Amino acid sequence: MIQYAIETKEMDEIMSRLHRLFDIRITFFDMQEHELGYFHVKPISAFCAAFRQKKERETLCLNCDKLHLAEAKRLRGVHIYHCHSGLIEGIVPLYDRKGIYLGAIVFGQLRDPSNPPRPDWSPALKKLYEQLPAYTLEKARDVGHLMKCVSESIIDNELVRYRNKPWAEALEHYIENHLHEKITTEQLAEEVERSASFIAHHFENEFGQTPRQYILKRRMEEAKTLLENGATVQETAERLGFYDAFHFSKTFKRYWKQPPSTCRPT
Repeated sequence: MIQYAIETKEMDEIMSRLHRLFDIRITFFDMQEHELGYFHVKPISAFCAAFRQKKERETLCLNCDKLHLAEAKRLRGVHIYHCHSGLIEGIVPLYDRKGIYLGAIVFGQLRDPSNPPRPDWSPALKKLYEQLPAYTLEKARDVGHLMKCVSESIIDNELVRYRNKPWAEALEHYIENHLHEKITTEQLAEEVERSASFIAHHFENEFGQTPRQYILKRRMEEAKTLLENGATVQETAERLGFYDAFHFSKTFKRYWKQPPSTCRPT
């Protein structure tokens, strides 16, 4: 469940400036350890994209992310480490003044000059590895501590904050229970006894996206879960209220940049 609010415009400006300044991949993971995809950030490196093409490697990457996010939360400070493939990564956890964890700034996909390519990698993968930005651990720590200062500003200005407004929580529950239906702004307003204008003006402040964007996000996340658990494309389309399987597949591919078939269990 969403428990935070993000000032997306201001945060996007910060993330974009960090990208331009360091020219490395810097992103934001929310409280549930999901990478938020609506900021302008440097795309995933060609090396990591190629590395993750194998399912077992992608699983290793996801598990590695979770392990080190947990460690950064435990440390409550900058965490610099080598990932399972030897790349340098960094995590800066965000805590508000009440000690509530609000997510983390994550940067990395950096090549450690002291770590040569793995001998079992293909020539193409080794070449992509050599093209990654070269950073020492000391330099990565410097970047991490600068981002720690940025995180303090984010907290002070409440650009990311814990959300506990009853109307927002009520809408979250309503959306979760009606993903299979068409949901309008008017319906959301009626559910919490507010005006459609109120929803239009305040929803994005609490959820980080417009109602339409947030509902699509939740439908696509639910679709991915259903497919990964064995549901067919047709079954998923019907359960989420799409016109037909074709319309669903087109929407899914546009959102996730891959067809639904790639999410079916092997």
